Amino acid sequence: MASVGTVIATTTALLVLRLKWPVPMVRWRAAREIRSLLHDESTRASITSELMRFLERCNTESEICSVLTLLLLTDSHARPARNDIVERIRRPSILADLLLQKIFGAGAELGGWETAHSGQVPDEFEPDDYFIKHKGSHVPPVLYNELRKLQRMTSLPFIRQWAWEWKHLCEEFSIGLTLYPNYFDGYDETRGEVMGQYLQRQTEAYRSAHIRTFAHAVVEWGMPFSKAAGYLLDHIPAVGGIFDLDPGAKPDCLFDLPENCLREGSVLGAVLTDWVRAGRSSKMRCVSVKSPFPLDLMKYGEVYVGAYFVTPDFELDEKRGLYEPMDFTLNTDRISVDGIAQNTKIEDMRREGKAGWAAPVCSSLLPLPHGYWNADYFALGLPIVTPYCLPRDAFIQVRGGALELGVEDEHFATTRIWNDAWRPTYPRGGNTRCGAVAELEKEIFETLLNRVPEGLKIAWFIKTRVWKRPSQYGEYAMEERSAVVMDDAI
Repeated sequence: MASVGTVIATTTALLVLRLKWPVPMVRWRAAREIRSLLHDESTRASITSELMRFLERCNTESEICSVLTLLLLTDSHARPARNDIVERIRRPSILADLLLQKIFGAGAELGGWETAHSGQVPDEFEPDDYFIKHKGSHVPPVLYNELRKLQRMTSLPFIRQWAWEWKHLCEEFSIGLTLYPNYFDGYDETRGEVMGQYLQRQTEAYRSAHIRTFAHAVVEWGMPFSKAAGYLLDHIPAVGGIFDLDPGAKPDCLFDLPENCLREGSVLGAVLTDWVRAGRSSKMRCVSVKSPFPLDLMKYGEVYVGAYFVTPDFELDEKRGLYEPMDFTLNTDRISVDGIAQNTKIEDMRREGKAGWAAPVCSSLLPLPHGYWNADYFALGLPIVTPYCLPRDAFIQVRGGALELGVEDEHFATTRIWNDAWRPTYPRGGNTRCGAVAELEKEIFETLLNRVPEGLKIAWFIKTRVWKRPSQYGEYAMEERSAVVMDDAI
């Protein structure tokens, strides 16, 4: 029978290995647990030892930077010493040096990235067909798009250099040219274009080749270090604040909204009216909610409700509907959303309707960088109450697993997330089974119209999307419904 110490060591090793699991959500949850063990004095030594062994075995730049990001998000007293970390880094990079600076301060860089590339791409080299065809499957399109822009501006072969670095990594580590991992999903679902975004070994090859391309660009093409580092922030898997969110229970303010939307013969306008009435007496008014339907009622589908400011003559454009625009929030200095104050103006958020215009009470928060471990929530849209709705400037704080807006001890609004029978797959154009809600203090909600241009009104917009297919092996097709109801008519 194994000793208690052996069992604990094995469990710890398995936990750290989850940082290689192909599902981003799993990597995030594993990283959270590892950080908790680092913060606990009774488990710090054992988890540090295992994490350092893991770091020493990392043979791609992207994997190393994932570990460094985890350490960046760990309290300073619970981190390993700088020397214990750098002596285990086998693949130095510009991004690793940037993260070491942020963890330990100026002068903590390892260096060595100056030779961490494969040399100038030969003139006769042509990218592999697999590289071209699958780059958008393994990494986000922004990596290719940014290199293409740089290539156009400089006439330097950034994309071919990326492919050259990728080729060398695949050969050095015998990384197979893998296709979609059907073994994670049901074959009939994959045929219906229900798929997941998995982090395979090729993901590390593409990301690390991209990192190495910028090492070459700095050394051989004269790109400034700081500019190269800026392009590499997309490889950071998590950022402070967002990393600290906790998926909780379904919010009470949802009531029976999802079920009522699916009732046979339901009229969305009437469903929305009943939902708004039900929330009138709540201390926190729900101003944006995105939720999957109950799994036993609809396998793939979601409902969204949001509050909007509208002009008196507003008419909904059925083709465009209403939505909460992305609010790009720079956090490059601290790699955290904690303490950030947004300054979004209502003029930047307004969208034209068939007649008149509308502006949302909430925007969709997208920090730059945002951290790809939490991509499911950003794909859904992480609602946050806009600054023009608040009585004064507010800062983002993450407390108790929720994102809050406030000043010191004054609380204005909260954003929470949850998972509902979560799985990594989703239909084309849809999201995984996660939800998000933004709530505003009742007193602030009731005075919203005092803080926006005179004459505007509050309206509620609802949209449902469901994916159905005619047979077990057919393709899923999306059906959409929407409605608008004026708040003063309820």
